Amino acid sequence: SSSSSISCSSSKMLNWGDKDAAEVLAAQLKDLLRDRTMTYDQLASVYSIKHRESVNQRLKEMSRDGRPMALGDFLLQMEDFFELTGKNQVRARAGAVGMSTTRGGRAAPAAVASVAAPQAAAPAPDAPLPPVMKYADVSRGVQNILKERGKPISVVELDDIFRRKFSTSVTDVVGMSTEEYLQRKENIFDFNQTAGTVALHSDVVSGPPVADQAVVKDELFVVREFEQLVEAMGPVVYISTLCGKFIQRNGVSVTSVISTRPLDLFKRHPNVFLILGAGNVTLRKYEQLPDVQRLVDKPSSKAQRVVKASEEAQLPVPEQVTEQHVVEEFRRLILADGVDSVYISSLCGRFLQRFKKPVTAFITSKPAEFLRRHPDVFVMTGGGNVGLREVLGPDAVSVPPPPPRVPKALREELQFSAEELQEIALTDEVFFDILSSVSKEGSFESTVQRLKEVCRQIEKASFLALDEVVLGGAAGKGFCSVGAAAEIV
Repeated sequence: SSSSSISCSSSKMLNWGDKDAAEVLAAQLKDLLRDRTMTYDQLASVYSIKHRESVNQRLKEMSRDGRPMALGDFLLQMEDFFELTGKNQVRARAGAVGMSTTRGGRAAPAAVASVAAPQAAAPAPDAPLPPVMKYADVSRGVQNILKERGKPISVVELDDIFRRKFSTSVTDVVGMSTEEYLQRKENIFDFNQTAGTVALHSDVVSGPPVADQAVVKDELFVVREFEQLVEAMGPVVYISTLCGKFIQRNGVSVTSVISTRPLDLFKRHPNVFLILGAGNVTLRKYEQLPDVQRLVDKPSSKAQRVVKASEEAQLPVPEQVTEQHVVEEFRRLILADGVDSVYISSLCGRFLQRFKKPVTAFITSKPAEFLRRHPDVFVMTGGGNVGLREVLGPDAVSVPPPPPRVPKALREELQFSAEELQEIALTDEVFFDILSSVSKEGSFESTVQRLKEVCRQIEKASFLALDEVVLGGAAGKGFCSVGAAAEIV
């Protein structure tokens, strides 16, 4: 009978571990598999996400005499629950005995099917297995769906499209609800929890089209992705930025695909990429561009950079380092490189080598914010780079700072539904509350003083006989805020 076969496989388990714990674990793994085939690694990954613990740790806790069993061995012994379909692949056995987990964590056998039940429904052993969707494939699949729609869609609609397109669900693959998955991927997806809608993050939309998840992820795939990213972000891109963008778009790291450093990849494809040093790379077809030539003309080998860094580390350090010393050091480093702009992280690293402390120990803000406080010296050129005004010229303009990052929970808290907006009565009190939030303290008085000075200058310079000067506009009405215009009538 089925029960006798259970006792048989469980008796093997009793030779090395706990029978009850083994049956609970088998039930949990079977529930994750359902009607799908997974590799051992995929099953272990989904288990850790779903149950917040490692399957290997579970096996270790169940073992005796310090002889923990591997997941593959466990699946092989629990043959009433699992069927090994290939190398390191497993699926739930058709007609397997189900287990229901009780409140105390113990497993109890579910209704047992008769031994004589027909087995014809099970797929033939030689039948081709459907492709297995991995955890990383989910991100690309959802991105493709949102790209095709081109607008925010509801999570319910996303689940429906995903199931029809991939014959599985987000929850089945990642082991958590779609909403929780989207929240964890907030750098890729813009999930509005209040409205129940999701769209692609603006950083993803701005890049080249996301690759189809069915495409094989190999070295040539990485080359094509890097080439498109440099075309979109270039002509010169910092390698770390490139790798960060790759993992944001594809859900996997570059090294996990090519099993080597990105720098080695660039060296293997010299007809596509050109390494410029200082952590930068461009495309070979951009070699003659002025921005690229400026870096090509200043070669710097690793040995030269090591010598240069050691020389900088020997420079004297002031006894008391001030913000002005930071400004002077950053200026010196940029001038020493002889280029239009330098990556801010590179400046901070070299600062640490000389001063033996990070730059944040001497300033009260992030490095980029600190540099923006000195527009007479520095120009923010974008992409995490900074240049000198004396090099770029007096007309050089810094790129605008990125908008402040508001935590998603706070953004949702500040959002109002259409019904809530309709219920707001626009009284004078409401308007004054809005004014107090957009107007800095003392801005009204200082604006009025400046306008009065303008009035006096007009009275002195005008050939007309002015009878009266009236202050109008926002300042005249007492609604002055930062950046507001005023009129002199």
